[in-house]
Order: sequence, then C-alpha cells, then structure tokens
Amino acid sequence: MVVTTTRRQVLAFRLRQQHLARRLGAARMGEATATCGVRNSPAGSAPVALLARVNGVSEDRVSAALSGKHLVEVEDPRLVPALVRPEDLAVFTVGGIDTDDASLRVKFGRGAAKALAAAGIRPIEALNRVVEAAHAELAGGVRSTGELSAAMTARLPGPMSLWCQRCGSRHIHESLFRLPSAAGISCLAPRSGRQVRYVRVDKWLGTDVPEVGSPAARDAGRELLRRFLHCYGPATPGEFADWTRTAAGAARHRFAEIADDLQDVSWDGHTGSVLRDDVDELRDARTPSGVRLLPPNDPYLLAPDRAALIPDPSSRTVLWPALSAPGAVVIDGEIVATWRSQKKGTALRVQISPFDRPIATAAALIEQEAHLLADLRGCQRVEVT
Repeated sequence: MVVTTTRRQVLAFRLRQQHLARRLGAARMGEATATCGVRNSPAGSAPVALLARVNGVSEDRVSAALSGKHLVEVEDPRLVPALVRPEDLAVFTVGGIDTDDASLRVKFGRGAAKALAAAGIRPIEALNRVVEAAHAELAGGVRSTGELSAAMTARLPGPMSLWCQRCGSRHIHESLFRLPSAAGISCLAPRSGRQVRYVRVDKWLGTDVPEVGSPAARDAGRELLRRFLHCYGPATPGEFADWTRTAAGAARHRFAEIADDLQDVSWDGHTGSVLRDDVDELRDARTPSGVRLLPPNDPYLLAPDRAALIPDPSSRTVLWPALSAPGAVVIDGEIVATWRSQKKGTALRVQISPFDRPIATAAALIEQEAHLLADLRGCQRVEVT
C-alpha cells in the first residue's frame, strides 16, 4: 500500500527530524549532528547551522567540543568538511563509499577519473593508494593541507596529480586528496585560525574506522541510508546517489538491501520511500511556526529535491547561485527569503532579501534570530535591513 501525503507535511516532517521545529537543549549539540552531519563549508558555517537547532551554541562551545573529541570534523560522502559525533564516524565516512568502479569514478569527479582511466589505474587501486599515502604521511602527527598535499603528491604516480599554474607545481587531484578523510583514515584537527590541518583518526580518537568495503563498512552504509531517509524522506535512490556522490546503481542496491524497512509514499505528484518507523511521524507532521536563519550548505538545504523546498525556479536560482550562496530564511516552515551578513567592528549587519512574499509580520522574530547570530559572531549589536 502507498501512503499519500502532501508537500507541506513532507517539509514539516523534515524540519522536525532535523531539529528545526524546536531547538534542542544546550547539552544535546552532538545529537544535532547525528541526523545527517553538519557541513562546515564555507568554514565557520557549522556553528550557524547548530545555532538554528540547539540552544546556547557559541563558537567557543563548538571549538571545545572538537578539542574535547565530542565532535570530529571529517570529509563527508560528498568530500566536504562536516561535523559528526565520533560514534557516527563510520556511518558518515566509509558508509558513504561504494567500491564499484562506477561509484568511485563519480566520487573522484570527471577530471581525476579521466586522468586515472587514461593511465590505466583502476579506481579501487587509486583509492587504496591515496589511503596508504595519507596513512604513512600522517604517521608523524598533524600536518597542514599544504604539507600533506605535497607529501602525498610525491608518493603517488604522476597521473594522480595535475599541474597548478597558480603556484607552479603539481598537486594531487583535490578529490583524491580528500578521500582518505572520507574513508575514515584522517580527520581535520581542531582549527588554528584559518589553517586546515589533518591528523590520523586512530591517533586522534584512539580508535579505527572499518576498512572501506568491509562487512562493517557495508553495515555503516545501510545505516547512512536510514539516516538520509530519516532526514530527507520520502526520497528515491537517485536522490540518495546525488547526496552521497555515488553511482545510481549502487544507490538502488542500497535501497534493495533495506527494502523490508521501507514504505512507498506519494505526495503532490512525487513518489519516494520513507522508513516504516517514520510513517506515523510523517502523517502527523505539522508545520512549525517561527523563524530560522540557515547558513549556506545547511543540512536542510542539502535535500536533493530542491524543487520541493522552493517550487519557484527563479527563487531557487537566487538561493543556489553558482558562486557565493546566501543563507536561507525559513518562516513558518517555508523558505521565503535569503540573508547575508557582514561584521563591522562590534556590529553585525544582516541583510534580508525576500523572494516575493511579504515578511514584515515576522520582523520581530527575524531580529531575534539575528541577535542570536550576532552573539555567536561576538558582536554587541545587530542591524537588520
């Protein structure tokens, strides 16, 4: 039997599952990352995403959680830095790597995949080589991005790197450089200013992540799909493939592996699957009231079906431009505006740009959220325009 619902219920369900309907208590910051990870790209955006979900978030608290190993920053399945709990590390690293050739080519990206194919280097061989190189080069401790990149480039075959005109040297392909972290070998050390540094997971956390392709990694992959559906359901294998940067065939196989746990759903001309355990929550979902300021790459905005979030194509173009994306303003369950901020001395200027719907009635709530953002950024006053 197919469950029928509506777009409004789907969005209400997702907002609730991602802790955007009601903030969690201050002690539950890690729980906010457990649903689908919290991206930290652009750098510094993760605390803003957590602020929308958890009371009492500050940059110092997030830094302390990372230094205290209550959170860890790794490259997620799309090779983008994200904050997760140490106990979820396998889910969001090896759980997102399928080892078939097609999936690894998607993970590598077109440029790296083409260079490897031309050199006769199989995708799984490339993965193993970069993992081994990073493991060896990080044996001595923490290394900066530049140091690790140069060392890995020197260790690896020429086709695994490319010429960089800007700095006049060869560098390992960016996707290949990020793979060891996405494979749970390395993580980002707590940041020192703007410098990004890497450290081996076993040395930092004192524990190992299962090997890519192992039975434990496949278990983690099934759990990753469950987390995805818990956050973004109803969804399709194609949408999961997009979210994890893998091949469509591998995503379909993952869905088939947990088929007994899935329920088909139809909504406003769309079809997809949710976890059977979430059906009642989907049916009972109610649109939350209030305002949230979400940063670019907030987990909620990473839903593969962007048209569900914002039906109007022109508004989608505004929120997701090719470069320098703004944040999103959510009012009563709908994305109705974008926002950008600029820090000037002790003041934070927040510019709100509505799509087409009047938002004056929410001005007080927007200003309240802007004050929270100003506190997070260490500002004493805020100007909302």
